[in-house]
Amino acid sequence: MTPLEAAAHTLFWFFLYGALGWCVEVIYAAIKEHRLVNRGFLCGPICPIYGIGMVGLLYCMQRLPSKGQSPSVLTVFVVGMVLTTLIELIGGWVLFKLYHIRWWDYSHLKYNLGGYVCPQFSLLWGLGSVLMVKVVHPLLAHAGDPLPMQILLPLDGVLLVFFLVDVGVSAAAATGLNRRLEEIDELRAKLRVSSDKLTEVLGTRAMTADTLLDEQKLQLALAKLESRDNAAELRAELTVRADLLRSKLRALDLDKLGTRRLLRAFPRMQSLRYGETLASTRAALIQLRRLAKNAQKAAKEAAGTAADKLRKPEN
Repeated sequence: MTPLEAAAHTLFWFFLYGALGWCVEVIYAAIKEHRLVNRGFLCGPICPIYGIGMVGLLYCMQRLPSKGQSPSVLTVFVVGMVLTTLIELIGGWVLFKLYHIRWWDYSHLKYNLGGYVCPQFSLLWGLGSVLMVKVVHPLLAHAGDPLPMQILLPLDGVLLVFFLVDVGVSAAAATGLNRRLEEIDELRAKLRVSSDKLTEVLGTRAMTADTLLDEQKLQLALAKLESRDNAAELRAELTVRADLLRSKLRALDLDKLGTRRLLRAFPRMQSLRYGETLASTRAALIQLRRLAKNAQKAAKEAAGTAADKLRKPEN
């Protein structure tokens, strides 16, 4: 096999196993969370860490001394466990250094290493390696290995272009997530100051996040302040900032291919700089979605009532 043919097949297996890994992640999330989530750092249906892991594993298996026999199950298990754990560790560390965000976190599991890897998942990677090398790859190789270069090269080229574009878009989304968290963090701090000042003036309890996010609750709470002249300026300030916070959260929630997708894809994501803001943002998005559903339900009920009233004279 020429170097070009080897590179073409390597790229083919990278994309194929990256896509299969994405499918596994989606199925795992669907079983665990009872909903479909586009898992992975990239927007497209591929998890590069699986593609790199499987290509690296196949390369290692080919380089091991075999004396004409295939590697034993134990060898595949150990090599696969060590290799995939190293890839997961390095990948998690690099992403953390780039974006100051821990995209997956095993801190809740025993004997984890920095939250990036843990023995429980390492054992699963070892078992998965045995399954892939001994069962899955031999079946796929029957169809993949004979593919001629006339098919492989154009296929790899098209997939590579889409992959590189996806990497660029996803990297921009990850950078945008940090920027949005910074903006929300600043807004939360200003809202806290405004709410505390208002509490000082009126001698009442500080407004909760639930009140600030719900437009109706906020207006009802602020309506009680109409007679207090010394609270008028703070009232206006709090209203403007609450509206700005809601608009930023709604914009984030509508960004299905950017920050919203990343938040859904990595439910255990941890931010070094904005840990509290990230947690509160997740909670706020859930609250806003609930409010939006309630508003839609109320609008449908109102429309149904109005329609019933229009029909009554006809009867």
